[in-house]
Amino acid sequence: MSDLPFQFLSGFIATVIPLLFVVLMIDDAGSRRIILYFCWGTFAGVLAYNLNNYFGSVWGQTQRMTLAIAPMIEEVCKGLPVLLFLNTKKYTRVTKLIVFCALASGVGFSIQESTFYFAISSRELVDIVALVVRTLTTALMHGMTTAAFGIGLLLFSKHKHIIIPLIFGLFSLCASIHALFNLLLNTQLAFISMIMPIAMFGAGLFFIRKQGND
Repeated sequence: MSDLPFQFLSGFIATVIPLLFVVLMIDDAGSRRIILYFCWGTFAGVLAYNLNNYFGSVWGQTQRMTLAIAPMIEEVCKGLPVLLFLNTKKYTRVTKLIVFCALASGVGFSIQESTFYFAISSRELVDIVALVVRTLTTALMHGMTTAAFGIGLLLFSKHKHIIIPLIFGLFSLCASIHALFNLLLNTQLAFISMIMPIAMFGAGLFFIRKQGND
């Protein structure tokens, strides 16, 4: 096993196993679920890394990875377990817990990805600064696009007749936001991509506060 795949796997194991002990100690079901979704996010980082490498190695796909393939792969990997909230036998109704769990999955993923980029850096002071900036922008973007998927399901989960197209539409929306962020990041409009995750976080926070204690 090469260094980077080993680092992804070891980071996942070192993070998840201790957190599973925390899950066993916590009485509150909602808190346990949020931690478990965070654990999934770290696994999603490993899964997406390998899928991106597989599809990116196909001839002619390299240039499309950043703007088309990787955003969809990563959003699906992060968001798949959020669909469990649609199980009406276990969840009689969808509450804002779905947003917290979705955010936790995205944050877990972002930690894996940030660790990856820091591992291949030159380990200079400037790389520490870059890591801080990344956690405030790209890492937050990963959390908020998955949270947006959860918000969409929270708002429209009662419309069972459109649930399948809704799921595909939400994944497409999240992947499009992700792709737009990647596109702008390498242009003169990079400042917009820097603002996007913070604006999304502010909007998400406002939405959650409006939901009250539900």
